[in-house]
Amino acid sequence: MRVAFYTLGCKVNQFESWAMGEQFESQGCQIVDWREEADIYVVNTCAVTSKAAYQSRQILNRLKRQRPSAKIIATGCHVQTQPSMIIESVGSGICLAGNEQKPQIATMSFKYKGCTGIFITDISLAKEIGRLLISRPPKGRTRAFVKIQDGCDAFCSYCIVPYARGRSRSLPPRLVFKQVGDLLASGVKEIVLTGIHIGLYGRDLVPETSLYGLLKDLCMAFPQIRFRLSSIEATEVTDEFILWASDTENFCKHFHVPLQSGSAKVLKDMNRKYSPSDFRDLIFRIKKQMPFCGIGTDVMTGFPTETETDFYETLNLLERLPISYVHAFPYSPRPGTVASAMVSRSSRKEARERARHLIRLGDQKRGEFCQGLVGTAQEVVIEKKIKKGAFWTGKSSNYMEVMVKSDQDLADSVINVHVTEARGGVLVGIPK
Repeated sequence: MRVAFYTLGCKVNQFESWAMGEQFESQGCQIVDWREEADIYVVNTCAVTSKAAYQSRQILNRLKRQRPSAKIIATGCHVQTQPSMIIESVGSGICLAGNEQKPQIATMSFKYKGCTGIFITDISLAKEIGRLLISRPPKGRTRAFVKIQDGCDAFCSYCIVPYARGRSRSLPPRLVFKQVGDLLASGVKEIVLTGIHIGLYGRDLVPETSLYGLLKDLCMAFPQIRFRLSSIEATEVTDEFILWASDTENFCKHFHVPLQSGSAKVLKDMNRKYSPSDFRDLIFRIKKQMPFCGIGTDVMTGFPTETETDFYETLNLLERLPISYVHAFPYSPRPGTVASAMVSRSSRKEARERARHLIRLGDQKRGEFCQGLVGTAQEVVIEKKIKKGAFWTGKSSNYMEVMVKSDQDLADSVINVHVTEARGGVLVGIPK
């Protein structure tokens, strides 16, 4: 049996597709590219924006039209939150499986004839994290994700994720350690710990633990592996954490800390638990301890209560901060959230233009950060060879893309690179 995956959305979805792929392989299936002919297609959908939800339905319709004899299974957050919309758009003849059903999808594919129907449970009742695990990365990858947490208790007013993922649930440390050990044996050089709200890690376990505690244990137990966090909230980065991060060689000098808005009023309306000054102070504390640390952020424009003045507060804050990159995107109303009932004070066109403005600023920030790294030595995990020329590419500890010029075979290696130049938002260097 040939099985293909199409994955939309976040790193958690990517990890879960890898894990589901391993489960299919354990039953004798071959994983192929989604563009190829397959017996089963699994579409891991996203619901974080209306565009992502639309793209999810779009690929389902395309597969149903182009592969009429194949089994098509839709899973993920769009399935969890709006199955009726998918049925209305795509029609019958496919299987809808909720997020809690992901660990059983491979088994379901063979147990139920035709694999059609709806398999969705109330995820708000889930008490434990679904056991989706990996033992090796997809072929050719030297960096891998490990999902340590699922769900979110924050209920930001704009966010559909708590309704799609349920409450926070953590993977027991012994299972995290097992995956890391297996990935080390398979040749992985860097692991990105990911989840929906990983700062909540461990609070639901018995005995209770924490993300900080898990990180310290992992970095000590696996000095050969570089560890990175996918994202962490501003309220969850303590001074103790920053000091430890600066002193720990195999913890990547990189934080992704969502801002969402630089307006105190808008943050309150979003139900975010920090102020712009809290965020600003954190960024400067990180940079003081780790001058070359890469810091990225997410920013939303066009939130219903955002005015032009609020937007310029966001812009002015970001201009003054020593951040490395910005992910900016316009607000997308999600049915069922508090914000979806709010009256918008800006048009979609204004929201898109504001996002473009912040994207340009982010490009400028990335370029400036890269320019400041010229002349330094950066540890780089090599990911692949560029087809033309004698260049390899990889990620630095501070999450910058690095092009390394070398005639040697650098595959699957971690090397120190002397940075000789910056080309926009990309570093260029030679092995040190």
